[in-house]
Amino acid sequence: MSIHSTKSNARYLRALLKQHRCLDIVIAPGSRNAPLVNEFGGDQDYNCISAPDERSAAFIAMGLCIGKKRPAAVLCSSGSATVNFYPAVVEAFYQNLPLVVISADRPEQWVDQGVGQTIRQENIFQSHIVKAINLNKEPEDSLTRNYNQRLINEALIASSAGPAHINVAFDEPLYDSIEVLDEKVRFIEKLKVTSEIDHSSIQKISEKWNIAKKVMVLAGQMDKQNDLSKVLDDLNEMSPFLVLSETVSNLNSRFNIRSIDRLINTISNQEKENLVPDLLITIGRDVVSKMVKKLLNHSSVEHWHVSSSGEVKDTFLNLTTTIPLNPIDFFSKIKPFVKAKDASFRDLWMEKDREKSKLHHQFWIESSFSDFKVLGRIYEQLPTDGILHSANSSSIRYAQLFDHPESVEHFSNRGTSGIDGCTSTAIGHALSTSKMVTLVSGDMAFLYDSNGFWCNPLPKNLRVIVINNEGGNIFRIIKGPRHDSTFETYQETTHTLKAKGVASTFNIPYISAANFEELNEALPNFFKESEGPKILEVFTPRMESPEILKEYFQYLKENS
Repeated sequence: MSIHSTKSNARYLRALLKQHRCLDIVIAPGSRNAPLVNEFGGDQDYNCISAPDERSAAFIAMGLCIGKKRPAAVLCSSGSATVNFYPAVVEAFYQNLPLVVISADRPEQWVDQGVGQTIRQENIFQSHIVKAINLNKEPEDSLTRNYNQRLINEALIASSAGPAHINVAFDEPLYDSIEVLDEKVRFIEKLKVTSEIDHSSIQKISEKWNIAKKVMVLAGQMDKQNDLSKVLDDLNEMSPFLVLSETVSNLNSRFNIRSIDRLINTISNQEKENLVPDLLITIGRDVVSKMVKKLLNHSSVEHWHVSSSGEVKDTFLNLTTTIPLNPIDFFSKIKPFVKAKDASFRDLWMEKDREKSKLHHQFWIESSFSDFKVLGRIYEQLPTDGILHSANSSSIRYAQLFDHPESVEHFSNRGTSGIDGCTSTAIGHALSTSKMVTLVSGDMAFLYDSNGFWCNPLPKNLRVIVINNEGGNIFRIIKGPRHDSTFETYQETTHTLKAKGVASTFNIPYISAANFEELNEALPNFFKESEGPKILEVFTPRMESPEILKEYFQYLKENS
């Protein structure tokens, strides 16, 4: 016999989330969600985290999904609290992350009747959710009790493909409790099955591979998969092809070019034409590089997209085949059928990449203090076997220009590519692991999501580096914006704010650097193990940094 809420739906959720391995609950405080708070908070099987800002809370839960590779839930009260979850829901939707959103609600009879914190919550995320359910209020008969339990199971099963929303209305009283003896709930399990492809399809695909003279595999954002790297290497030894990836691809193949922009942005138009493949095979989620998207938007390219979901993703407007297989399975299955191929296409571009790498390092050594110089040093000093998060938008783009240690896993919110939630996601990831998690962020993204630190507990293994160039410097890098007073006020959004105040508010140790010598002195101690998170703010020149980046690309172009 144990004490539980009088609300049966709260008890069902506590029991079923546990059985579906959703054991991390980020709780945004409120009154209407009290039955759920009492259920989860009173159960030692759950890891409950307090995050008062709902927008940050949802991203923290998303970070837990990334780190633990299982569902995590975020819980809130009714009304505007629910709406604040939407940015994370959209990001989780485009990253296919198992975020479980649980919103408390008032009974539907009160909707649009002038009652506080009562809005139209049912199906509120309908455009960016894989499953949305609305539980019947306090079921009194066995049919409705079974129905509610089935709905909860359906939502939790569906969350394997993306965010799911469970909306549950509670009438007052909200805080009453009862003794319950071994209440049984109905658990529904979905078995995992592997996709197969028939022999004739494999032969057909392999024939096209064998005919193509220039085969390219392009990897988007993915979790690290050592088995995939090995499969690609083995296949490449037999039938050479070129692999393009990015740091967020976490792909450590022996034959891949990891810095796409460093290569494509510094070759001639004729060379770009020669780089265009006959056959393009894409794996993983979206790529960061705009340059590769422009390059591969080419009518003569045959394009296959390989993913377990079999999604139709026509990023380059030339998709011909979608292959519903895990990439490891796909490359393993075609391996017995592919024939030896000339290696000149692959080897030519691998050699050009090595040339660009040497020039890159030479330019970095000679360059003056700037975003480029600072970030190069930071990536060199990252803890071995650590985790890197890059905020949007400049941070992740600079990251693509540098080689990172293969042992460092790299993540970024590239589902929707917004600046919201970058800090909170890194915090959630740090809460899921004992590895050191380093967030590299620009000043705008850091300030925008500073409430992510309003989290209990705050992870001790978190390091945050803020590159403060006094505004949205990305707008000085991309083509298009006019650089006048209107631009500085409304696009670049120049400011004189500092991260020190945020660090003080949340009682986080803070250090700063304003030149290369101070940065070199700060980094070793910054990455040392300690009891608690740290913030390092590096002040870089606003006007000079974009110019040095332009000089970098010009240097690589002129000297190769």
